[in-house]
Amino acid sequence: MKLEKLDNKNRRIRKKLYLGEFAILGFEVSCVTSIKDFDSYDLFVDEFIDYIDSIDLCFGGGGLELFEGFLCSTERYRSVTEEEKGLVSAWLENRAEVSKVETSELVDANYA
Repeated sequence: MKLEKLDNKNRRIRKKLYLGEFAILGFEVSCVTSIKDFDSYDLFVDEFIDYIDSIDLCFGGGGLELFEGFLCSTERYRSVTEEEKGLVSAWLENRAEVSKVETSELVDANYA
């Protein structure tokens, strides 16, 4: 079955496959940190997760000196907005231990 062709799939199938109007968008994030020890890393990750939880996003990823991963919404059938992407980027840029932040365009979280 070719996922690119939407015209041969009815609404129910598009919804089950998260295609077309049911696609869920998220984005990748990557940042360089000055974190060298696991206690500082745990504190940073806990604060980051608390922040993204507060704006109803979830994160998969990690890393000590190169912290990277993927963010998407915690709600079913809801995409991340450009505004939310900007909020996450700004939060990371305002951290003393983060020196460089890069984010991707919004992409389909299920078929990226």
